[in-house]
Amino acid sequence: MDEMMLKQLEKDLLTKIDRILSHPVVDAIHNARLNIEQLRLFALQYYIYCSYFPRFLCACAANIPDDNTRMAIIENIWEEHGSGKLSGSHRVLFEKFALSLGLTQNQLKEAHPIPSTLINVEYLLNMCQDDSFIKSLGALGPGTEFFTSQEYEKIYRGLQKVDGLTEDDLEFWSVHITLDDHHYSDMLSSIRPWIRDEDDARLLKEGAERAIDLEILFWDGLEDHIFPKILK
Repeated sequence: MDEMMLKQLEKDLLTKIDRILSHPVVDAIHNARLNIEQLRLFALQYYIYCSYFPRFLCACAANIPDDNTRMAIIENIWEEHGSGKLSGSHRVLFEKFALSLGLTQNQLKEAHPIPSTLINVEYLLNMCQDDSFIKSLGALGPGTEFFTSQEYEKIYRGLQKVDGLTEDDLEFWSVHITLDDHHYSDMLSSIRPWIRDEDDARLLKEGAERAIDLEILFWDGLEDHIFPKILK
């Protein structure tokens, strides 16, 4: 896959990505317009997504046929688990953030996904398990890691304005601002040799577009089901 094709793919995705980066819920967090109860509701749903993310990576890795391509995903999985130190696991870091909002371990354990969250995580998991690994890499690379650092930067800057939250509480968000650009670059290096014709390029784009559509659904679900009064 040459650079022109890649840049065109990224350009084609920008309109939908902007719907995420400028989403009313993301903007509300960025501008510190959510009260503590609304932040807790957000955290409960995002905790579910966060809990699923290593499973997306593992399912994708299981379908990759060679070590070189798999390595970028394996490195991502390793870092998701704190690079061997579970206290630095991204799930542990997110739990720390959620607990700083006043949630309890039991509330996190018993968190139930709203319909849009459930569709998001189950569809992505099924795609990574059952579809072409090229499509899965499209979902996890251009469809996720490509813009996650921008998204988390907005959320992080907004959470910094919330009284009582410390930098330690926000570590989950801050570490991703730099890590995800690195993950994306490694994923692209792995996938380039596999995009050999238009069918391969189509699979990559389909995976990316589907992941972005599912994330839009996730944020729309938060707006409709969790924050209707303050955002409408």
